[in-house]
Amino acid sequence: MGRITLGFLFLFLAANLLAQSTISEARKKAVGSTVTVSGIVTNGDELGLIKYIQDESAGIAIYDGKLANSKRGDSITVTGVLDDYSNLLEVKDLTGFTTLSSGNPVPDPILLSIDKIGEQYEGMLIKIEGVEIIGSTGTFSGSQNYSFSDGVHTGELRISSSSPIVGQPIPSGSFNLIAICSQYSFSSNDTQTGYQLLPRTMDDLISGNAVNFLTSVDVINLTKSSVTLGWETDNGATPFVRYGSSNRVDSLKNIKQGDSTTSDEQNIHIAEITGLNPAEIVFAQVFMVLESDTVYSPVGIYITESNSTGAMHVYFNSAVDQTLADETPAVNLGQNMEDTLAACINRAGQSIDLAIYNFDNQMVGDALNAAYDRGVKIRIITCGSTTHASISDLNTGISVLERPEEINGGIMHNKFAIFDVNSVDPDKTWVWSGSTNLTSSQLFYDANNMVFIQDQSLAKSYQIEFEEMWGSTGETANALKAKFGEDKSDNTPHKFMIGGNLVESYFSPSDNTNQRLIDAIGTADNDLYVETMLITRSDLSGAILDAYDRGANVHVITNAEPDNTTYVNDALLNGLPAGKFVFDTQQSGILHHKLAIIDAYKKDSDPQVITGSHNWSNVANAVNDENTLIIHNPDIANQYIQQFAYRFKHNDGTLIVSAQIVQTPELKVFPNPSAGRIQVQSAKPLKSIQLFSLNGEKIGEWILSSEYEMNLELPVQVSGMFILKVEDVYGVSNVYKIIKQ
Repeated sequence: MGRITLGFLFLFLAANLLAQSTISEARKKAVGSTVTVSGIVTNGDELGLIKYIQDESAGIAIYDGKLANSKRGDSITVTGVLDDYSNLLEVKDLTGFTTLSSGNPVPDPILLSIDKIGEQYEGMLIKIEGVEIIGSTGTFSGSQNYSFSDGVHTGELRISSSSPIVGQPIPSGSFNLIAICSQYSFSSNDTQTGYQLLPRTMDDLISGNAVNFLTSVDVINLTKSSVTLGWETDNGATPFVRYGSSNRVDSLKNIKQGDSTTSDEQNIHIAEITGLNPAEIVFAQVFMVLESDTVYSPVGIYITESNSTGAMHVYFNSAVDQTLADETPAVNLGQNMEDTLAACINRAGQSIDLAIYNFDNQMVGDALNAAYDRGVKIRIITCGSTTHASISDLNTGISVLERPEEINGGIMHNKFAIFDVNSVDPDKTWVWSGSTNLTSSQLFYDANNMVFIQDQSLAKSYQIEFEEMWGSTGETANALKAKFGEDKSDNTPHKFMIGGNLVESYFSPSDNTNQRLIDAIGTADNDLYVETMLITRSDLSGAILDAYDRGANVHVITNAEPDNTTYVNDALLNGLPAGKFVFDTQQSGILHHKLAIIDAYKKDSDPQVITGSHNWSNVANAVNDENTLIIHNPDIANQYIQQFAYRFKHNDGTLIVSAQIVQTPELKVFPNPSAGRIQVQSAKPLKSIQLFSLNGEKIGEWILSSEYEMNLELPVQVSGMFILKVEDVYGVSNVYKIIKQ
């Protein structure tokens, strides 16, 4: 038991005069019993709706919307019904709730070792010293578990979708962990499993380092001969980068000192790796030196720009509205999707790697056989849980590997192919992807998209992913070394410069793809169009609603199927105006896209397209093999809009095409970028000004009284790119991306 202050003890002596039971006594009662307990609230809204309370005897979860406004340090008394939710004991269906006082000290966490985590500490604050996150790098994602270890035992840490920890860098070294002990286990016969610790903020991950990373290391710039990396720390220190051709630390023999911009508000560092070749993979680790303390980032993998043309070709198998074309009319191939892929196969001269969930198409099969006969090396990965009749029609010399069926339901759901990845002519290298399976229904009837990208750097990254599943770099698969699903690691580059445009690539489940989708949606400040087979994750629907709340013009269409009648979609239906979220009921086949289009009508605001095989679901993010592209390209975004607009309008959606938002004499926001102060001038009286982070978090608000001009001091604790929403008294809003330097 941790130390309890006299004040804390006094509060509970007083509170328990009203309570039927101490929390410890209440925990011994049968599920379904009505109990009255008092305690100190130990978390705010960081964990979503659930709250945990603790008295001098134990802790317990409270799940009821009546506590939505309760904060850490509130002393409360509740009356409700005991419930078992996946072996977590909680009080719900409250019939009584009283806040006795606020601002009380939260109980000290109980110091434990990992192996002592158990039922007696469920619902209580605990502390575990000297732990490290296992096998995860980059930033934290929401609705995800992370394994941690003290070198002997392992435990699970859970980050909720509403947690402020989402998007923060994962510690690369040892730290002390404070968290609420919770549980989530489906086995009713094994109540001693599924314990997971819930940290509330980054303050619960306590580092002993003199300098800590505030952001993950990210690509700032790519050229054909260099990679530039950037990151931020909490203290000024001397930055370095070490790099080499392998992810082994002992192979990172090249060291360069970076540059820093340091002030009281921020410490920004960059390091440039030069002297590289086009499409060259490089492994790099940055580190900070502050007196006798050295702190390292995880080793990352990066790749330079290639010599390929960067050409991109997009195709659909359903109607498009070419009247919306800016530069390139979208192409509806109709019944000819198979011909286009077969033509690419026919041009291959050296190698083809194909990862496809479902394969039943004679034309593509014949093209693969013909390619094999002319000496092309062909490797194919498919899924053992589905039919793929065309595999049996292939030449027996073509190597094929199936992902085995698994109890957890994970599938090899990729749809990609790599052509001539190592050709000396970089213009012969192509990557094919999109949402299309190679079956008659998918090619001819279900709404799908294909994208072909001529880029050797992207192809090399896809080859790394393919060979991780293949278990070998050779022509023959090694099933014993093949890795699928949760066994895979985050081992591919994620950012590419292709034809002068940024392209991002992610694979599931190793790369936290759902969080990457949320991050991309979080940049929408003008318009957002979502067209995906299903949405079953509340964090994704929440990101869509956040974009709408920021003032973005939002439209959503999903397939009309049972999975899309869940509370997730109810939230969208209730949160968006009528006609802005529709089900696809008017077209033949199913809507099989997995795409979003961001800021297509604001070319100075980074138009993007998300596409690939990744459904917007838990299973896609956690256990399936999936591939996702985020293409930053206004012409590609416009082509996808042409397809989206036709389908959305034909399902009776209310489509409003946004004009580009620009600064006008009626409203000016300047300077941008800003050192910390911006000025807003309006020809109309202003009602409010709001400042949002790129992930949708409101970090500043100014309520006005019909002023025409306002000088704003941006919060000192924030820097980078933000979204400013300005609303006048007539209800008209304008949204800007601003940068604080």
